[in-house]
Amino acid sequence: MSLFALATGLILAVAACGGFVYTTVGGTVTGLGSGTTSGGTLVLVDTAGYKQSLTLDGTFSFKVASNADYNITVGTQPTQVNCTVTNGSGHMTSDAAVSNIVVKCVPKVPVTATVSGLTSGSVILYNNANANYDALTLSTNTAGTFSYYIASGQTYAVTVGVQAAAQTCTVQNGTGTVDNSNLTGASNVLVTCIPSVPVSVVLTGLGSGKTVTIADNATDFLYLSATGTYTFTNSIVDGQTYAVTVTTQPTGQTCTVVSGSGTALLSNPTGASNIAINCVNN
Repeated sequence: MSLFALATGLILAVAACGGFVYTTVGGTVTGLGSGTTSGGTLVLVDTAGYKQSLTLDGTFSFKVASNADYNITVGTQPTQVNCTVTNGSGHMTSDAAVSNIVVKCVPKVPVTATVSGLTSGSVILYNNANANYDALTLSTNTAGTFSYYIASGQTYAVTVGVQAAAQTCTVQNGTGTVDNSNLTGASNVLVTCIPSVPVSVVLTGLGSGKTVTIADNATDFLYLSATGTYTFTNSIVDGQTYAVTVTTQPTGQTCTVVSGSGTALLSNPTGASNIAINCVNN
């Protein structure tokens, strides 16, 4: 007797005794992509945690016991489309394969921002305050699109995460709700940059291994652990004020600020760079 015949006999014997065999549960994915054009990578997950990754339209299947429950869900959405599962859960009552699960994907909306007035350096934008995976860096006056698209009905909120050096960039039309019937609806985000005055400090006297925290206008923080010259991330618009303070003193020392407040002037940009922070032992 061949091994195949022996294995088949064992499976039939188990089934006859009230046991189970393995079969498949699957279906079809549409709207994800065709040919070489993909909306990203879709990850499907079954009840046991097994995964399948797909980048194009087609069929899929998972191995399931003939008497088991199953639940097929989206584990990871693609970047450019949003996928939903129909007929994804049920209970197997025989060893007949299930193939009626439908995964339908519809386009997400790209969020695009156009920068103007940028003269040097780069401005970093965040969408929905997500610095970890949806940051957009622009170093020229051009349009850029965030990596992650937004599903229809969901909101976007573009903000400046890191200002360009010696400039202040602001966002117009930065928030809204996307609609996949209008794929250009989130493409009118405007970022305008104007020259501004950097605020710099000279730190002296800080002991080895110690850290001092300083802030400008109580919103822009620097965490310093060595003497030297440092510049705050955010520059100040012409005519606006700055106010540098020590928010956390180093252990065993007291640091004081000299000439820490004033009005930022483009006509005298060095006025905000003569700030001294002197640390002495207690």
